Amino acid sequence: MEKPWQTIVKDPDERKVLEALANPAWDFRTLDGITRDTMLPEARVQQIINKYLSQAIVRPSPIPDKQGRQLFTLTSREAPLGEYLSVIRSFITKTSS
Repeated sequence: MEKPWQTIVKDPDERKVLEALANPAWDFRTLDGITRDTMLPEARVQQIINKYLSQAIVRPSPIPDKQGRQLFTLTSREAPLGEYLSVIRSFITKTSS
């Protein structure tokens, strides 16, 4: 059984980023939103996200936001219905072109 990130992550900056991703007000977060919430430099937030993407603690959304920005969430969070619908809509759009 996998341990939750709260028991694994000790670095304060990394905890801030993962806490921003765990915020129940958002299903997904942009790099800008996480940077704003944590008050960490964008490069540091990106470094932390990359680290935890490779450890499967963070996952990207298969669909970017309306401005084309990459979105992220914790892998422990269940995918919302809207995410599934966005993937289906994107697939249909690409295959019918």
